[in-house]
Amino acid sequence: MTIEEITQTLQTVAENQAKHDAMHARHLADIAEIDRMIVATLESQNRYDKQLAHLFDVVSDLSDKQLKNEELFAQNERRFAELAEAQRRADFRMERLEGSYELLESFVRDFRNETHQHFAETDKRLGALAEAQARTDEQMNRTDEQIKALILTQTRTDEMVRHLLGRNGSGKAKKKAATKKTKKGSAK
Repeated sequence: MTIEEITQTLQTVAENQAKHDAMHARHLADIAEIDRMIVATLESQNRYDKQLAHLFDVVSDLSDKQLKNEELFAQNERRFAELAEAQRRADFRMERLEGSYELLESFVRDFRNETHQHFAETDKRLGALAEAQARTDEQMNRTDEQIKALILTQTRTDEMVRHLLGRNGSGKAKKKAATKKTKKGSAK
């Protein structure tokens, strides 16, 4: 090989070395950038792991709560079933009560109608009785007036008889005769 060839080869090697050094410098910068990216990725991964752990805790807590909720829902469904059954029984009783109420209402209506008829008849009878009582009262008033007139007449008659007896003196004789008769009746 000639010097020129060697020089040219060395020059090519030097150029290649310069290119290699430039590339190596770029690669070192790239590696430093990659290292920074790896550190940032690790920090991000650590934050992600913490968040993921927190999410697992939250999901676990939610899962526990979901299980409790499902248990509560099952209890509520049982309670609703019991309430539905109680409501069904209450509806049945209510229907029976409504039927009984309708019967009672019918009975009261019939009783009221019958009572109304009886009261109407009683009112008629009481009206007739009141009229008869009024006639009787009127008759009694007339009878009272007649009795008063009769008493007055009897009183006058008694006075006239006393007056006549007093004039004749026969009142004393009658008394003596009445006394003798009672003595004879006692002796017998």
